Amino acid sequence: MLRFYKQHIDRNDILMHILFWMTWIFSFVIIQSLGHGRHEYFVWLMYYLITLPIFVVHTYLIAYWLVPAFFFRRHYLMLTIIGLAFLVIFSVIELVVSNELVFKVFDPKKAFSPGYLNLKNILISGLGNHYIIFVFLAIKAGKSWYSSEQRKDELLLSSVETELEIYQYQLQPKLILSLVEQMEQLAHQHPEKAPQMIVKISGFLNRFLFEGKEDLISLQLDVNLLQEYLEIHRVALDDRLKLNFVVSGNLKPYVVPPLLLLPFLYESLKIVYACNNSFEISVLIKTERNYLLISFSVWSDNDFRINDDNDLEITRKRLNYRFRGKHRLIENIDENFREISLEIY
Repeated sequence: MLRFYKQHIDRNDILMHILFWMTWIFSFVIIQSLGHGRHEYFVWLMYYLITLPIFVVHTYLIAYWLVPAFFFRRHYLMLTIIGLAFLVIFSVIELVVSNELVFKVFDPKKAFSPGYLNLKNILISGLGNHYIIFVFLAIKAGKSWYSSEQRKDELLLSSVETELEIYQYQLQPKLILSLVEQMEQLAHQHPEKAPQMIVKISGFLNRFLFEGKEDLISLQLDVNLLQEYLEIHRVALDDRLKLNFVVSGNLKPYVVPPLLLLPFLYESLKIVYACNNSFEISVLIKTERNYLLISFSVWSDNDFRINDDNDLEITRKRLNYRFRGKHRLIENIDENFREISLEIY
């Protein structure tokens, strides 16, 4: 019994088990004695205290040995046979102990008449005493279900954390490679811009690789990174890219996952570099008390299409991880227009 107890009951749960049995004792003392004198309360209190070890051993044998060993393994016949044997054995013990050590000692009027250990009394007493086992098993099952759900949520959370970490590590080399490729292209087409671009790219990468690697960064830092990134491409694309970057409100109180908009900007800028159309990109960041709006839009006179929705999906996961139930992400798409709006509240 002690081995089963140590194996199945965590030490942190001992207090809960003690509370369960104390609640059972005092609640049924009141139920049995309600409307009677003080002596009745005393007698039933002694009954439940003295017979408590019987109920505890019976309950724990079923909950922590019989059910796991036979019910979960679908050995139903053995479960029934041993369960009935336990019912008879513990019912006999409970009848004898309650009669000899409780009622005859504290209230002889309640003592059983001779021959009370017959099959009928044993079965009635045993079945009647099973309510505490059923209550205990119901609570145990509920607790096990809740713990299972918690473990499932923890595993899901761990999976999301790993996915987001991998995504962030993948994003870094992808952006660096694209900047290097654009630098090489610019050096061939407009060599006079190369020194300026080298300075801007170096400054951005320094901040991007070292300051933007945290799980959460200040909104002000995130805004600076976005501005630097867009400025690099504004210089590279010249007249083909019109840039609007509007910030209003106090950014200092806010922290956000780093570079939330950067994947969308990256995919949109790939379209700009791939064609000769002119584009207009607008970024709006607005803060109010307990409210943050981040909006990004890209527009062109000619049609374009961004087919990769992975960035939107991963951004949803990042937001659900950090701001579950406290954000809204909206995407509007047309043939020559794309808008991403994020509200955090």
